[in-house]
Amino acid sequence: MRNFSFFGQKKKTEINREKSFKTDYAVGKYKLVLKDNHMLEKYQAQYPLYDRFLPYFCSFFDGLIVDIGANIGDTSIAIFSQNDKCFVVGVEPDADFYKECVESIVMNNLTDRFLGVQKFISTRKGAFVIEKDKTSSTGSINESSGEEQNNTISFEDLLSVIPEKLCEKFDILKIDTDGYDWDVINTFSDLGKAHKYLPKFVFFEMQTFLNNDSAKTLQRDEMNNKYLEALSELKDLGYTHFSLFDNFGTYVKTTESIEEIKTLNDYLIRSQVLNRYSTIFYFDVLAYNEGELKFVNDRITEFYTQK
Repeated sequence: MRNFSFFGQKKKTEINREKSFKTDYAVGKYKLVLKDNHMLEKYQAQYPLYDRFLPYFCSFFDGLIVDIGANIGDTSIAIFSQNDKCFVVGVEPDADFYKECVESIVMNNLTDRFLGVQKFISTRKGAFVIEKDKTSSTGSINESSGEEQNNTISFEDLLSVIPEKLCEKFDILKIDTDGYDWDVINTFSDLGKAHKYLPKFVFFEMQTFLNNDSAKTLQRDEMNNKYLEALSELKDLGYTHFSLFDNFGTYVKTTESIEEIKTLNDYLIRSQVLNRYSTIFYFDVLAYNEGELKFVNDRITEFYTQK
């Protein structure tokens, strides 16, 4: 199994489609291969803003976009549907998700603008697997009980396999690892403020529970603290402003206060654990420096006005 894939002139016929795929889901001018049980189509039909802002935001850039937790390639394809210039590195450790991601990239003739990496990005070393949720459309990291070899790399290792010319214009780092984004942020933060290749923006999912376990996870406070520490690490790197979006895609607010974010996360934990009811489940966070504040505010205003 190859862990890094530049496609070059690879043809569509080299990757066979499986019978279990149900449909080609339209994503702008491109298509995404979805299995019967994948929730994306259902979510976007029910929640018109779901996973819509980031692709729109990415349409303003022409450099490198790194998609960690690429899953089946849904975010990458959505970005490509609104951007004809950027280059995307899709990082997905799960073999099934990675295969489906590659298939959609090939089907849409996007191989010359995409690099696939089949690894976990983590501060830890060891063998890990993705434990799928009940829909098998997403999952959380778990230690492997098999004989798999080490399958994690640091963020610095990831940068080493990306051509340096691409890294010179690093626009956006997107992270979505279902409860472990804090760990990716930590290995990213290990680069240090002086590193020559830091993205303008970091967009991540601040999910303080494991999938299908929002009301039962005993480590909620611990996970919350890990995200707060990761936010502090981002601040130390110069990402001083945080724009929050709920998990259904609605913009909430922008703040510089980590304590304020803690208060919001505490509310979600009380709702899910004590009341067993929640209107939202987590926040997506866009982090950036003060110099980008006007640009971000303008993009948020434009996006939610046009909707």
